[in-house]
Amino acid sequence: MKRIVGICFFALLAGTTLLAAARGLPPEQGEIPGDPIAGARIYDNWILALDKLPPEGNHPLWDNQDSNTRSGVVTWRCAECHGWDYKGVDGAYGPYSNHYTGFTGLGDAVGASQEQVVAWLDGTVNLDHDFLRYTNSPALNDLAAFLRTRQIDTDLIIDPDTGVAFGDRRVGLNIYNDTCAACHGDTGDQINFGNAQNPLYLGDLAVADPWQSLHKIRFGTPTSERMPAYEDEDWSLSMMADVLAYTQTLPRGNPDFAILGTGPVIDVEGQGQIEPIIYGAFAILLVVAISLGWDLYVQRKPAPVKPGKSMRRK
Repeated sequence: MKRIVGICFFALLAGTTLLAAARGLPPEQGEIPGDPIAGARIYDNWILALDKLPPEGNHPLWDNQDSNTRSGVVTWRCAECHGWDYKGVDGAYGPYSNHYTGFTGLGDAVGASQEQVVAWLDGTVNLDHDFLRYTNSPALNDLAAFLRTRQIDTDLIIDPDTGVAFGDRRVGLNIYNDTCAACHGDTGDQINFGNAQNPLYLGDLAVADPWQSLHKIRFGTPTSERMPAYEDEDWSLSMMADVLAYTQTLPRGNPDFAILGTGPVIDVEGQGQIEPIIYGAFAILLVVAISLGWDLYVQRKPAPVKPGKSMRRK
């Protein structure tokens, strides 16, 4: 009996040792470190996706260009430099776009190792491109996973010269009605992505910036509760092209809005523009602190002595 117990104990110890050793081994070939869907949302807007405070001022590399006149939080978003088609200067954010910066695309990340891509993100290659100080290692692994494995050639879905989607609008109508209309409305005007003076509806974005629209369809919004990632819902790229093609037929709230040419510059959704919220929160805290301080002062202040009475004990 003792011999059987000893053998069982030894087998358990050996199994535990092997399991611990296996966990210490590097990932098997083909396994992707990080979550590419989460990485795509970080690419969209890491400040919202990770619930971080925006850095002050412009990105350190922003001063290397002078054609894109935007400033502040938007300069820290990956897409503002590298585009929603991930091609940078060679894509939709090229010289004819009002988003033009001259920064390169990200095609070299496809096929590169995780370590190589992370080195571009954590400041190892360029200290001015250090996002580790503002995020964390898991977030950079997610972003690298997206860049390595989920970039596509958007020219297969969207005409790079006209922005017209190659999908089937009739098929897209059915998908839109089944999935999208509940939030965006039958005509895509239930959500205003612009502002009261310059409204931007789904039709505006689909026509003016179909590359961003495609990214949102694939990966959702930075805060996933607003819109899911349809790559997680097993949508094919063909289905996404169909939906995009249909949304390009929806009415527009601002027909002049365009990213190509000299159309008006409007911040879409104001994503990441949270300074007013922060300032408002500080103002509220200041009022609360003053109120509490006054109450404390009043409570500790000695009560006034009534006339004719003395505070001395007899």
